[in-house]
Amino acid sequence: MQINLSGNRAQLPSFILQPKCHVSVEGRGTGKSADIGFWMDRLIRLMPRSVIALTGKTFGQLLTRTLPSSLKMLNQMGYEKEANYVIGKRPPAYFENSYEELNKFENVISVSNGTRFALISQSEPGSGRGANVDFEIADETLTLNKEQYDQEVAPTNRGNLEFFGAKSGKPVHLHHGYKYSTSMPPTRDGRWVLEFANYYEEEAGVRLFEIWNRVVKMQLELLDITDPKQFAQCWNEIIRMKRRIRPFVSKDGLLFTVSNAFDNIEFLGLSYVKKNRELLPSLVFLVEIMNFLFDKVEDCFYSISDDRHVYHNGLDDQRLMLLAKESNFDLDKLSIKNSAFDRDCNPDLPLEVVADWGSAISLYCVCQERNYDFVNNCATKRKCQNFINEFFVKPDESSNILIKELCGQLTDYYKTHRCKKIHYYRDKYGDSRNPNVLNSMSYNQLAISYLKKAGWEVIEHTHKGMEPPQSDKYLLWGLILREERESLPLVRFNGDKCRYTLISMNNAMIKDVDGQLKKDKSSERKSSGILPEEATHFSDAADKIVWTKFGDNLKGKSSEISVLRIGK
Repeated sequence: MQINLSGNRAQLPSFILQPKCHVSVEGRGTGKSADIGFWMDRLIRLMPRSVIALTGKTFGQLLTRTLPSSLKMLNQMGYEKEANYVIGKRPPAYFENSYEELNKFENVISVSNGTRFALISQSEPGSGRGANVDFEIADETLTLNKEQYDQEVAPTNRGNLEFFGAKSGKPVHLHHGYKYSTSMPPTRDGRWVLEFANYYEEEAGVRLFEIWNRVVKMQLELLDITDPKQFAQCWNEIIRMKRRIRPFVSKDGLLFTVSNAFDNIEFLGLSYVKKNRELLPSLVFLVEIMNFLFDKVEDCFYSISDDRHVYHNGLDDQRLMLLAKESNFDLDKLSIKNSAFDRDCNPDLPLEVVADWGSAISLYCVCQERNYDFVNNCATKRKCQNFINEFFVKPDESSNILIKELCGQLTDYYKTHRCKKIHYYRDKYGDSRNPNVLNSMSYNQLAISYLKKAGWEVIEHTHKGMEPPQSDKYLLWGLILREERESLPLVRFNGDKCRYTLISMNNAMIKDVDGQLKKDKSSERKSSGILPEEATHFSDAADKIVWTKFGDNLKGKSSEISVLRIGK
């Protein structure tokens, strides 16, 4: 059987240069997961009977994001499930054993020539410990806890030198190597993976990311060029600039590559990039499609740390794995469109919903107060205010239809939630009536009526007194995020479901107004060029629920609510 497959420009460097180790930082559309499939095939052929670690933040990430495309690539190469490989069960007797034979197979892909891929989830502490492995694969490396990875997975990449190493007589150059694949880390905490690129400057004097960002800016300019001659000139200049960062393997056998959708443009077409620019928030487009390296806002209103406050294990991996096994790992059946598999949502507790109404965007932040810290996976004595989801619509001021749509998004997603009770935190702006609709109810009244019609009991909350000054909100958030005061809650964010909430908060600047700290809300102006879902609206909703629930903690503490100043 003849099989014809081709790699794109993001995938070709590792095919051609054959490095021992490869770290790839890629945007959407470059074929990251398919590239892992290529690596799996290479490892199966070169190291039969080996054990390969395949690590993700959660089993849910591996099952729903990584493996579908990786296994599809293997299937295109001629591998057949149940004949050449099996997932999550003891392999047939005619399969070869691996040199480091495993005792359990529930999280293992077994190949007929004895190669084993051990699926490792960081949300299951200890799942990376065990047999010696011969190679490491890690997907979406930016979400991994590096300290945990270094303690549990990296040390197992050892041994078996008599089969694949110097003692074997025919050493395999990939033995004890690694393949790390990730999208561009948008914040400082995930950027350890970028340190692998340091050899470009150390060995060749090339400032990789400085040149890469210049390439991306030219690619953005290209999207708006209509004149063919000018387009060709810009395209050729991009090619010339990219030659300055031509991939090469370090003295230690490491290849670091950076790429975006333009490196797969022959397959995707320029229309893919233009369409995503129109559909996605600009910050998401620049980071996830164009792979642009941003510096995080320095003087930020919120001191959120990805390591301390953000988790990526919100899906119930055990239930997902059970469903996967029941369907014989039919990964197409693992598309999750409701809260049934949300580990961070207790279906027997009320939801907390906070609204922010506006002419540019209307949104809900969804929270649930628990005594459980999903970052550290442990029960807590202190309350934990978990931001677990978000929804938004961009309303037409002359219609109430989209308020119904926003409520519909919420109630559809939580249709399996058993406790039909919502603590609703009112946005005072939402008490206004729509001036363009005759005899209209207020935004809050209308939303609450839709929620009640959908079968939910709604308990309304609003903060006492006048709107607090921004300096008090800044102080309250600072006290909460530092986690030093026992009377205040821990705050945690679902990094997968609350993406725009985090974008909004991480990019909210501080400004000095007459010596007082205030949040810079200029991003909400139409003239700012910033899309509403990226602006400070979501951060305002987060302020609202935190101040309403916990603002009383500032009372009586005059030493901490004195006027805050920037600088001297």
